Parts: sequence; C-alpha cells; structure tokens
Amino acid sequence: MEHVISSPVQRHVRRTNSSYLNDRSTVTPVKTEDARWSLLDLVRRCRKPLGLRDRDIAVLRGLLSFVPQSADPNSLVVFASNRALIERCDGIDERTLRRRLTNLKANGLLARKSSPNGKRYRVQDECAEAKLTYGIDLAPLFGIRDHLIALAEECSREEIRCKALRSVIRDILYHGAASIQPALHDLACRSLRRSLSSEQLAGLIQELQENLPQTSAETSSVADAVTVSDSQNVRHIQKSKKENYESEAAPEKISTANRSSDPESTDVGQTSDITVSECMALAKNAASFAAVTAKDWGDVVRLSDTLAPAVGLAKSDLETARKAMGALGSALAILGIIEAFDRIRQPRAYLQALANRAASEGIDFVRMFRSLTNCSAPSARRMTIA
Repeated sequence: MEHVISSPVQRHVRRTNSSYLNDRSTVTPVKTEDARWSLLDLVRRCRKPLGLRDRDIAVLRGLLSFVPQSADPNSLVVFASNRALIERCDGIDERTLRRRLTNLKANGLLARKSSPNGKRYRVQDECAEAKLTYGIDLAPLFGIRDHLIALAEECSREEIRCKALRSVIRDILYHGAASIQPALHDLACRSLRRSLSSEQLAGLIQELQENLPQTSAETSSVADAVTVSDSQNVRHIQKSKKENYESEAAPEKISTANRSSDPESTDVGQTSDITVSECMALAKNAASFAAVTAKDWGDVVRLSDTLAPAVGLAKSDLETARKAMGALGSALAILGIIEAFDRIRQPRAYLQALANRAASEGIDFVRMFRSLTNCSAPSARRMTIA
C-alpha cells in the first residue's frame, strides 16, 4: 500500500530556500524623522509656557495630519472644512474647535485668513499661480522650530529642577518633622502634590529651613556616611575622618582611589586628590540644588542621596553602589552623573556599570568624577538652570 504524505501547503506554492534568502537579503529602508510630528512633540512638551491645553494639542495634531509628510513650504496651508477637522480631532465640539483655533493663533502657532463666504480655498490665475489663499496657515509653527527646541530644553531643565527641589522638601520633612510648625508642615505636604514652579518650591524650602533648629555642629558622624563602605575604602576613610570630615580648613586633601581589590592598595597619585570645595565647584548642578553649602564630606554624601531620585536612581541602586564603592565613592559617582546628565541616557545602568567595575577591577573615583564633570555642550537633559 502506497503511503501518501499530505501537506497543508500546495506543492506549487511552497517556498524554496532561495525565496527565503531573497527575503532576508531585502534591507528595510530607514525611515526619516517626520517634521510634522517632531514639531507636535515639541509643542506638547512646551504646552505650559505656551498656555495650551490638551484640546489645543489635539486640534494641532488634526491640522498637521492635512499637511504632506514632506512639509513643503508651499503646502502648509490647510483648506479642510470644520467638519473634516472635527473628524481628525476625535469628534470635538465645533465651538471648542473654534476656540482652540483662536488660541493657537494667539500663541503664534498658525495664521488665518478668512474668505468673504467663510470657506477655505485658493484663487489661482491662468498660470496656476496663487493670487489669494483663504485657509489655516501652519507656516508660523514651522518657522519657530528653533524657538520651540530651546523652550523644550528649558522646560526639561525646569522639570528636573522641580523634581530635585521636591526631593529636598521630602528630606526636610522626614528629618525635621518635629521642629516644623504643623501648619507649615501641612502646607509643604500639599505642595508636593501641586504643580508649583521651581521658584515657589525654593521659597518653600527657605521657609522650612527657617523653622529648623540651628545647630552649631553637625550631628552626624563619619560613621553614618560610611556604614556600608567595603574594606578597600576603610583605611582611607578612617584617615579622612580625622582630617577632612569635620572641617574643610584641613590643609590636606583626601583620595577616593579604588584601583584594585586589594584593601592595602595605596596606588594613589597626587592628581586624584580632591577637597570638598573642589568637589562642589566641579559639581555645579548639584551645588545649585543644595539647601545649604556642603562643608564636609558628610554633607556631600547626604546631598547625593537627596538628589539621586531626581535622575531616576532608586534606593536599591544607592545600596548596591555603596556596597561596591563605599559612601564617598558612590556619592562622587552620583554627583558626576548629575553633572553629566546630558551625556548619560540611562543613569541607573551607568551607576551599576561603575559599581560592577569597582567590585571587579577597582576604579579611581576622583578621576572618574573629574571625567564626568568635564561636561560637553548644554543639552535638553542637562540640569543647569538658564
């Protein structure tokens, strides 16, 4: 009896190996950035300073959908009717559409020229040249692209600054709750849930600090800052405690070198030394967020702990870094990451890589810190304040 092998795919349509190879050899072309949606994203990021609402963004998205992808300067006028616009804008009310168009025009994002009959159209002569154009012109939006880029960068810096200041407020409320007046404490707690500017948050921090008791000396000791330091930093930190933690006036500098896994390693060059004042001078971004001027290395460690959440570092990340690098090493790494925030896309992964390197082969923390603080040109992610 003959055994027949059946296949769900007919023989004449079965694909050969050559067809698979041809498919694999086909290279997918790289898509270029669409200028329309990149502009819309910039406007979305800048909507607060521009005075725009979510409906304004929806209307602008609907208008841009009528513009060709090439965004040719001669094709930036939208002639669509209100009915067509409403369909592109998720069916919003016509009165809302009119108000949003007026608001977009007032903010300089578009221009409008109404026809005598209220329609949108173009009048051409016998040579097909436009003589009159009645419609919604989006040329102003494309013309202020550079301004929107700068404004988006400023909004990003403001957002990062507010996040850092909120971290400072939470730190003050956590450590000084008993000394703060109840009314002010409640106000500060509510402010953390409100959308406040950096100036308002900075003013609240100043008011909270005025309610804190003034102490003549730091109550925290060096041991608090280095409780999770590993053995390769112990000998160095014990020396630092005597010379530098209590007073910046100490003439000698400290070194946070971690060149090998040998606890007795003393391979530290003079260029690797750094003082508290030098550290804060290099970490200008972090220093600008400090509630008080850092006077000793304990202040530096606490400042790094306070600002770490502002760049996306979780508590577990700090604990992992301290186990591998010690309190001072992890503090310098965090301050360096804050200063080089424009160049580091994934701060958590970067800090983890530093911790792994320190645990496996050792690392010179001060040299690493100096390298990170030699930042390049400003960027949207940079934490400086213009």
